[in-house]
Amino acid sequence: MLRHSKQEQQMCRKMPGTSFGYVCDQHDGRCVICDLQFDEALPSMREVHVCDDCGFGREGEERCVMCNAGKTTEVAYYCQYCVALEKDRDGCPRVLNQSRHQRMATLRTR
Repeated sequence: MLRHSKQEQQMCRKMPGTSFGYVCDQHDGRCVICDLQFDEALPSMREVHVCDDCGFGREGEERCVMCNAGKTTEVAYYCQYCVALEKDRDGCPRVLNQSRHQRMATLRTR
């Protein structure tokens, strides 16, 4: 998702906390940085940690890191290539702004 429109979307990039980032069905099985599709989590992949501001508080109220949808299914992962390039250490990967097209697509899937 991010690799297609890097100029428009901005990530939070604050210091990650202890809470995990989650993804919805639409973004399940994709790296949050490079959008690489993967089938299963490998040992070389890392879970996404988000900052305390993006953690969304209590358990059960998680939102998707990529599109901010309310129905999350899985923990978000960085692919093995982003881990090797240390892109997982750049900060919180939550997308702060979305394009109009992405907001409309999220509304259609609800």
